[in-house]
Amino acid sequence: MTELELKEEIEKTRNVLNMAVRERWGSGKVLDISRNLDCLIEKYMEIRNQKMVAGQ
Repeated sequence: MTELELKEEIEKTRNVLNMAVRERWGSGKVLDISRNLDCLIEKYMEIRNQKMVAGQ
């Protein structure tokens, strides 16, 4: 996934998580979405760090 694709996926996942919390979905589902969001953010940060090291 590119940096841009990750940003878009993070935004979509945040919106789903917000909806899940607002609509009181089950705690297991909310936790799954939250974990997915954490993984996406981690991947995004890895890409950003690699770019910083490369001087881009």
